Amino acid sequence: MKTAWLNLRYSIPERIEAFRLGLERHGFTVRHGISPAPGTRDLLVTWNRVGQVDQIAGRYGQVLAAENAAWGNGLAGRRWISLARDRHNTAGMFPVGGSERWDGLSVELQPWRTEGEAVLLPQRGIGSAPTAMPRGWLTSAQACFSGRVRPHPGRCGAKPLREDLAHCGRVVTWGSGAAVQALMWGIPVISEMPDWIGAQDNTDAGRLEMFRRMAWAQWTLQEVAAGVPFERLL
Repeated sequence: MKTAWLNLRYSIPERIEAFRLGLERHGFTVRHGISPAPGTRDLLVTWNRVGQVDQIAGRYGQVLAAENAAWGNGLAGRRWISLARDRHNTAGMFPVGGSERWDGLSVELQPWRTEGEAVLLPQRGIGSAPTAMPRGWLTSAQACFSGRVRPHPGRCGAKPLREDLAHCGRVVTWGSGAAVQALMWGIPVISEMPDWIGAQDNTDAGRLEMFRRMAWAQWTLQEVAAGVPFERLL
């Protein structure tokens, strides 16, 4: 028997139901929580990899990591999540297809900005290495790059991102989803996370190719319920 263990945030019931339906379509018996003794046929679907989960993930036969979508949960009027093998937000953790997935969204990428203030976009550092932002990253980034710091909205109140970056000409980040949205608005991004899913070279071609790759790690709840991402990831 194949068992899928769901270790997700439970504040959004429709998200839990989507995972249950999609995994059952692929023959899994779905259970909630963390197995005390996982087997090689057990699948762990976890929201990020924090603390104990990161320590025991290697005992499962397969691990899928879910998180908020790298390009924002509401892009193109749809409800998205990020889903990848082993770790989220990281290149190489998901199979990449053609250009049609991104191109089909008809998202207009804005022309590059050539002037404006620099803004540092730190994260909360949730998760585990090498994905999570190191605790000392902001201090070291401030030593290398001048600019204003936008605190993570999860730590304190903040203006809406687009409003706050209205006069921004460059973003510096470890590997923030906010920086992915900045790229859509034409703001050049410097990132320091190794193998970041949003890494590109601040050219039209490099940015477009990055979004075409990234699209294969972002899935709507409807696709999850239909089992579509599991066909590619498992």
